[in-house]
Amino acid sequence: MFSKGLTCLAVSIAVMAGSFVSPFSAHAAEMNVKVQVNDELIHFPDAQPFLDNNHSTQVPIRFVTEKLGYTLQWQKDGDQVKVTLNNNKHTISLTSGQKEVQIDNVNVEMDTHAEYQEGRVYVPLRFLSEAADIPVQWDAASRLAILSKDGNYHAPDYELFQSTAYSADPSENGGYAAIDYMGNPLAVGTVAVDPSVIPLGTKLYIEGYNFNGLPAGGMYAYATDIGGSVKGNHLDIFIPGSKQALKAFGIQNIKVYRLSK
Repeated sequence: MFSKGLTCLAVSIAVMAGSFVSPFSAHAAEMNVKVQVNDELIHFPDAQPFLDNNHSTQVPIRFVTEKLGYTLQWQKDGDQVKVTLNNNKHTISLTSGQKEVQIDNVNVEMDTHAEYQEGRVYVPLRFLSEAADIPVQWDAASRLAILSKDGNYHAPDYELFQSTAYSADPSENGGYAAIDYMGNPLAVGTVAVDPSVIPLGTKLYIEGYNFNGLPAGGMYAYATDIGGSVKGNHLDIFIPGSKQALKAFGIQNIKVYRLSK
């Protein structure tokens, strides 16, 4: 366990920044399938990509198409949604539940259909990449689809870190209350970082840890805390529970993805 050693300066900053609220909810859902465009991992704030019954990667259409340079229009008709995508090369029209698609007024058929679930339209990622003439590669080890919008090769955009865990115990927070460096209550998704390596306020996605007190598989996180012993590629994850109980976390190797704001 590492004492965070917050200074009096942190207290004044906490007061000034007390209105800062992390955009991640406490349950911090796992991304079973991740999508990267060039060197940028896409942040899906609620609906997440998934593999359908045809083993195709379905992605929430808006978040991906925006990164690919499309404008999007959609119209709901009963249980179906018609979507039209435009960029400087193509116009694509599709309807949820149907395999038939129009690309520049030419009818084509997808291997699987687009889906409409809980207010989100999902589209097969490979279809989007092929329609946009963008190559896609699959990194099985990280369950990561990489779209090379610029046509160049891009490696999976994560960094290897060592991680420890800390609690709300005052002895781990410089004797102060259970708040982070920016004045927010400590919660699942709070992590302490070395600001010279990861700037404060950075959105993250973390996976590779193994502990019952954290979301299984991976979680969104926010770099809003620091620690006296958190230096270099070392990250301290807040976990609810007692200081004694968190000793079982030890030191673990994790993957850290940085998300755009």
